[in-house]
Amino acid sequence: MTVPLIGELLDMMNIFWLMLAALVLLALAFVWWPWLKRSESQSLGSTAIDRDRQNIDIFKQRVAELERELSQGNLDQASFDALKQELELSLLQEVDEPAAQVEPSSAQEKSILIPLGMTLLVPLLSVFLYLQWGASDQLMLPRQVQTENHPDSGHDLEGIDAQLSALRTRLEAEPGNSQGWFTLGRSYLTMERYQDAYWAFGKVAELVGEHAEIISQQAQALYFLNNHQVTAEVQTIIDRALELDAGDPGTLGLIGIAAYESGQFKKAIDIWLQLIEGDRPNVNREGLQQAVVQAKAQLAQQGVEYQPQTNTSMASTPDNAAPAASLKVLVELDRSLKDSASPDTTVFVYAQAVSGPKMPLAVAKLQLRDLPTLVTLDDSMAMGPMAKLSSVEQVQVRATVSRSGTPGAKPGDIQGVVSPVKVAGNDELIKILINEVVK
Repeated sequence: MTVPLIGELLDMMNIFWLMLAALVLLALAFVWWPWLKRSESQSLGSTAIDRDRQNIDIFKQRVAELERELSQGNLDQASFDALKQELELSLLQEVDEPAAQVEPSSAQEKSILIPLGMTLLVPLLSVFLYLQWGASDQLMLPRQVQTENHPDSGHDLEGIDAQLSALRTRLEAEPGNSQGWFTLGRSYLTMERYQDAYWAFGKVAELVGEHAEIISQQAQALYFLNNHQVTAEVQTIIDRALELDAGDPGTLGLIGIAAYESGQFKKAIDIWLQLIEGDRPNVNREGLQQAVVQAKAQLAQQGVEYQPQTNTSMASTPDNAAPAASLKVLVELDRSLKDSASPDTTVFVYAQAVSGPKMPLAVAKLQLRDLPTLVTLDDSMAMGPMAKLSSVEQVQVRATVSRSGTPGAKPGDIQGVVSPVKVAGNDELIKILINEVVK
């Protein structure tokens, strides 16, 4: 489980238990509130009774004094009766209505046992019922893990199809979600629904424009849809992806797969090693290394041992061998575009085959401040031992001012192209004027 999934799991669990605690507290509030109100009422009643008792005691004292005065002859009977009646009226005015009797202490102790017992019972009962009837097993799985079921893993395919349908419906309601369409396309590709995957990646391209990492997914979907065949349409998409980004891992990976499945094991190994040794992120190098091992095993079954090709110097070239090819290229920037980019912007100068795969055969990397400059493209600048300048008869030479600093022409970049250019024995100076803004 990855770190992001662990974080999501903790967030889900924290939210769940916080909500459970809030509901338990709310339930306990209904239990304790009547008891607190009753205790307050009893406290007020007790205070009133104490005050009444004091008034009665005072009344009794004054009556006793009147009786004493009567016995001593200081009051006659009529005066005694009048004063006693006056005290009785005063007592009636000062004493409140008879209040409910206060519960004995034992009864009060028993009454508090009810809310205390409920305080313990409600949380325990809540957890028990959740464990019996709730979805505690699902709480331990993040939503992404539940839905990432491979078609061969034995999980409910109908459930996965329903989830993909729900995602597609949501995306159709918010069609500008390019990341969602890309996720849907990758899911279709995993489910081997190649036609749907091609369509979904087309949606992404409509939203964000042509990018090698997107259209290479389309090429992959079409390749598998056509029974693992590189059709003319697949080749066209591959060529376009390489024009946009000559080192796109998705495109090169597909070329390697196609080479392997057609029995060109050396070519597949060369391409996969190029990806492994490159500096591109998001490359499954461990998987590619396993693929290289399988390809070498296939060669071993044919009695062939794979040997990486290395460039040889002119001194070691036999007399009857053709010398390594080289092209002299003068690269200039149109004066009207001089201020369109900063001086440290990256410039790529490279040669591609006129027909066939558009993988660069020789690449030079410069900066805009270096222009105008003279560049020599030769076999020492090859990106792989199987893709060298001397391996083709004609090339197109491109110079691209890359605002992103990555290979391939992207919208907003500036480029110049010369095509076709003869390779063998070409001593002419090739002039490239960078004057075209990529749309």
